[in-house]
Amino acid sequence: MNTQTLLNNLAIINKDNGIFVNAKEFLQELRQVATAVAKPSDHRPNLTFVHVRITENNLILEATDSHVLERSYVAASIPDELVGKEFLVNGKFAKNLSKTPTKYGNQLGIYPQFNEGKYLGVISIVGGGEEFIDDSREDISVFGYPDLERVTPYLNDATVKFDVQQKEIFPVLKEIVKIVNKPGLTKEFKEVKKTEVVALLVKDNVVKLKYSNWKKDLEFPIAVTNVVVNDEFEINFNVKKLKQRLQNVNGRENLTFRFYKNAYRPFTISRENGGLGLVCPIRLR
Repeated sequence: MNTQTLLNNLAIINKDNGIFVNAKEFLQELRQVATAVAKPSDHRPNLTFVHVRITENNLILEATDSHVLERSYVAASIPDELVGKEFLVNGKFAKNLSKTPTKYGNQLGIYPQFNEGKYLGVISIVGGGEEFIDDSREDISVFGYPDLERVTPYLNDATVKFDVQQKEIFPVLKEIVKIVNKPGLTKEFKEVKKTEVVALLVKDNVVKLKYSNWKKDLEFPIAVTNVVVNDEFEINFNVKKLKQRLQNVNGRENLTFRFYKNAYRPFTISRENGGLGLVCPIRLR
């Protein structure tokens, strides 16, 4: 990203306290984060905002339904007075804005409104000669969203971990999802398969995904590196949730899976670009 070009645009748009980003990059990441946790659930709240943290050189985009977290980083040109602040973007506004990420030109100007450091619930985004305003003042009652500390493990607390390329694990996830959705299953199996539960087993230097089709356990070995495990570790999770998180990752990108203390804690997937995804386990008993 050409920082000087972004700064020059400040004079053209003639606004104060603007954050400037590459339009395509920002909107693609915004949509990924906004849609990752957008499906409502009967079992947990569907929090509908994208939480944005402002650092010196990046915007950190995060969304959670309190059980699953999606996080992404976008390079930005940021005024010193905005560093350390945070704001929210309405999820529906985010998805509508990012449907066509190439229509707004090369750069976007982002203007969240603050008063004495507190976000007021209004943000305007300028690009392609147009201004788009998200006014969420009526929907934001308590700031501090989302509850990241509760759902995000500390990365250095991992007791089990391994590295894998997207192209090694994603085709396996796709194959299992095909089996889960296969027509002609028995009525009993259809009732149980709704959870799409898959087990991930780490033992020695071997990582496998295991899925039961009620006739036998199907095992799918995965090519991984840098395995760290004491004895043996197994965790159950929703295969569609993990597939959703990895489907837009480059095939050659290295991912680090980390698991924490026991099979009932969330596990994280760290990307080379600094992005972070989190998936909660499923407890079967």
